[in-house]
Amino acid sequence: MKTCDNTSVGIVITDHQGRCLMFDRATFPPGTAPAAGHVDEHGTAEDAARAEVEEELGLTVTGLTHVTGGWRDNRCRRFSSARGTGHGWAVYRATVTGDLTPSARETKNVRWIAPEALQELADRTVAYARGRITDAEFEAAPGIEPVWMQWLANIAAIHISPDDLLLVDQLTK
Repeated sequence: MKTCDNTSVGIVITDHQGRCLMFDRATFPPGTAPAAGHVDEHGTAEDAARAEVEEELGLTVTGLTHVTGGWRDNRCRRFSSARGTGHGWAVYRATVTGDLTPSARETKNVRWIAPEALQELADRTVAYARGRITDAEFEAAPGIEPVWMQWLANIAAIHISPDDLLLVDQLTK
């Protein structure tokens, strides 16, 4: 297993109807999220963003705009590095081209999610953070992957109270 490099990218892809291209993670951690991954040997965050979209969705990035990011103490399925647990994130909006060919190893249930449905998934994650949904229930029918709640709130794709965001953040540790 690899050691975590403590750097991650996330890529938000939307269509002309304002829907987000998202999927349920086929690997830890559970949740619905946009394409994302470690920078690793990709070089720059931009190079990693392009590579992750290609690896996870089979699409080619034609444009990238940095929209948010920062340090998050989110756990990783990889071994911890000397820096400990967490990732410095760079989150982008991307324009893409090509035919959607999702990776069966990394994704399941790839779909375009309308803004109202995205908010419903966010509300499900809040219910999970409040203990109203069990781990098994969340894994079977996930809400938004907890680390993504902050980023999606930052770009006004979802609405969440500061108190609920703090509760959700505890799920990432």
